[in-house]
Amino acid sequence: MVETGLSGLFSQRVQMAQFLGEHDVPVDDKGRIFVPAEFRKKLPPEANDTMVVVRGFDHCLTAYPQHTWEKTAQKLLRLPQTERKVRGLIRAMLSQAAEIKLDRQGRASIPRKLLQQADIGDQMVVIGALDKLEFWNPRDWKKFLDEADPVMEEVAESLEL
Repeated sequence: MVETGLSGLFSQRVQMAQFLGEHDVPVDDKGRIFVPAEFRKKLPPEANDTMVVVRGFDHCLTAYPQHTWEKTAQKLLRLPQTERKVRGLIRAMLSQAAEIKLDRQGRASIPRKLLQQADIGDQMVVIGALDKLEFWNPRDWKKFLDEADPVMEEVAESLEL
């Protein structure tokens, strides 16, 4: 549960799927993966077993459940598109984006161009990142984790976590 407030006057409890954890997942020669059952169970009905996969940050792919993507797309639409850096972000993030639908067995096909963008071959690491999933090349994920500890501690201190 997450509490949201409106100027501190009202508080509303909102149910948010929280994707947590890390899974090693094989990728077949057609770009198909099995989305781990633990993550599939967290997809709410409004996601319609559909995710939008975009070029993410830190050399990974980001997979948004359909309903979460709609909120993210609205945020992108509100950005000042007259600014070059905003146009660049939108182009880089969305030019190869794909909507993927999970079948009954939890399989999904990710376009080869997207997999190549994140240098993902026959294996990937799928991590939960609260309201979305991230797909990583295992080598890049290990490198990220190796470098994350000092940054994580510094940010946690500044946020008083």
